[in-house]
Amino acid sequence: MKTTKFLLSAIVCLTLVTTFTSCSDDDDNPPPVNPTELFTNVTLTFTPSNSTNATVVMEDIQPNGQGGGGATSNTVSGAFVSGETYSLSLAATDASDPNDVDDLLNDDVIPEADEHFFVYGLNGLNFTMTRDANDIVGLDNNKIGVNTTWVAGAASTGNLSITLVHEATAVDDSANNNLGSATGGEEDFNITFTGVTIN
Repeated sequence: MKTTKFLLSAIVCLTLVTTFTSCSDDDDNPPPVNPTELFTNVTLTFTPSNSTNATVVMEDIQPNGQGGGGATSNTVSGAFVSGETYSLSLAATDASDPNDVDDLLNDDVIPEADEHFFVYGLNGLNFTMTRDANDIVGLDNNKIGVNTTWVAGAASTGNLSITLVHEATAVDDSANNNLGSATGGEEDFNITFTGVTIN
């Protein structure tokens, strides 16, 4: 009888020790958490090859992040010139704290190229767009669309959109004249600039 009681006590103690140890391990090693990127400012700067033509700047500001509400701003400054070639420079930041602006393009998007892909869209505009040879290469050796060249075609007015897709299951950098396409994943941002003009 004493032996049975001793064995039962030992089993209970061992079970309790294992339980507490497991809980302690879980608390000490929580799974890593990747914070969601907050894109508040996205700027597209189109620099012409001919310096006598104007630079075209498109800027979208959403202080609370994409779709977060608040006082937003979406502007297009300047007009494209038919036949001109433009180099696109992208900027994407989290400026929710003006004392600590995060460069999300260079600190998050580019270092994690396999998880990001830019899809561009045109509605009513005549452009030829190519992803440059020095563009950043990501998933399945597709160029993610950071470094691009745009040639303005015939005079037209319409919309230009830019979408940053996060963790797509498949991407294609050659679809729709290099504008790109993506399957699956989530949109870090999806922005449309209206009233874009080619003269």
